[in-house]
Amino acid sequence: MISEKQIDAVIGHVGIEVSNLSKSKEFYRVLLNSLGFAVVMETEEAFGLSNGNFQIWLSPPQEPRIKRKAPTGEEFIVADHLAVLVRDKESVNNIEREMKKRGFDPLFPCEEHPQFEPGYYAVSFCDPDNYVIEIYTRSEPKRF
Repeated sequence: MISEKQIDAVIGHVGIEVSNLSKSKEFYRVLLNSLGFAVVMETEEAFGLSNGNFQIWLSPPQEPRIKRKAPTGEEFIVADHLAVLVRDKESVNNIEREMKKRGFDPLFPCEEHPQFEPGYYAVSFCDPDNYVIEIYTRSEPKRF
């Protein structure tokens, strides 16, 4: 039940455990630069990017805790993934084009997904640790 006094809440940052920080930096730098993110911290232990509203932090653990397998493509919903909402299909297409140019092939190429909702359009990539990053847009409602 949604209360009458709804609080505006957004995710401010997410931290992602990576097995190889150098490989992950390359992937996320290409992907997120296309979305207007800039590096806010880069050390041997951490890598952070921000677009001014949202931050993504990468860091290897002291001891690896999780090992993901790549999705098979048969899943209706891929669990444990990050989906970034962008303004329009052109943005989704541009990101796929830039990632391919830099050697990162999509897990799921740009396409409509009416099974989720009309106007849902997305591209998804696996990072070096098989964490799925989806870039999508939707017809309505858009809230920026």
